[in-house]
Amino acid sequence: MVLNKYRKNVDSLLNSLAKPFLKMSPNAITLISLLLAFLAGLSYYLTHISVYWLIGAFIFTFLAALFDALDGKVARLRGISSRKGDFLDHLVDRYADTFIIIGISLSPYSNPLIGIFALSGVYLTSYIGTQAQAVGVGRLYGGLLGRADRMVILLVLPIPQLFWWGFYFSASSWVLIAFAVLGHITALQRILSAWKNIPS
Repeated sequence: MVLNKYRKNVDSLLNSLAKPFLKMSPNAITLISLLLAFLAGLSYYLTHISVYWLIGAFIFTFLAALFDALDGKVARLRGISSRKGDFLDHLVDRYADTFIIIGISLSPYSNPLIGIFALSGVYLTSYIGTQAQAVGVGRLYGGLLGRADRMVILLVLPIPQLFWWGFYFSASSWVLIAFAVLGHITALQRILSAWKNIPS
């Protein structure tokens, strides 16, 4: 992942942001991020009614990404990290991806077929990462396009979509196409990395 390399640079900021949430359950924070991702996807869909729902999509995507980052930070600061929490976090990540991408693909700016291809890239990227862990390689986060990269792109997307339709496809469709193509490239990168390191 491109942005995963810079996590340490924002760690002190996350420490500060996490302090008001230290009394909350990390799992509750995770579920709040899921609700916010659902609202982000719904906002994209509601652009059928008004283009200004893109502003809602921007706000809810930002908040979903923020709470997604805070759940693990709160768990670590409180010393209560757990396998169940990790399981829930990764499960919610996939549902959050699904809600937002489906919302975009059902909006006036894209279509379900492009959304299906985008989800296939997202799912396979994630699956290979966890499957590598299952066979003893350890969880893989590397590759061209990871989740942190996707969330930043989704966060920025409403801005060009609000002011620029795009060339041939809309800005939203181009993003989903990129998720599909780069997602499968990332999956292939992880496959090759896992294959080299699987214990014989």
